[in-house]
Amino acid sequence: MLMLSAPQRDLMRDKGTKFGRMLMGLLFFASGLNMLLVDGPTAVASGFTSLGIPLAGLVVWLVIAVKVIAGLAIILGYRVGLAAAALILFTFSATVAAHRDFADPSLLKNLAIIGGLLYLMAYGPGGSNTTKLVAK
Repeated sequence: MLMLSAPQRDLMRDKGTKFGRMLMGLLFFASGLNMLLVDGPTAVASGFTSLGIPLAGLVVWLVIAVKVIAGLAIILGYRVGLAAAALILFTFSATVAAHRDFADPSLLKNLAIIGGLLYLMAYGPGGSNTTKLVAK
């Protein structure tokens, strides 16, 4: 069994939490940019329409904005709680709209992402502040 020493845990809490936060933000930031620059908003809106999402042409821009802005905020460690809350709402909505089948692996993946975002809301951006919070 892998056990970390106290200094290793402190290092993980400092550097690991920041790196994990950045990876979580990158998931949304890159996905939003992909929707904008690679897939294209029109194609994404068409997919939304096929799911029965009303006003898909408008919703696609809201989704792109939330993913890019909140993802970047999480990467930068700025207003992490607010950004995480926005992404929880988005991820939950996407799950209800498109991943309701228990056989769909995206359902559990999305629930795990929501869990990670809840951690971000609870513990903030990570780093030395997290170390102090966890030590208490």
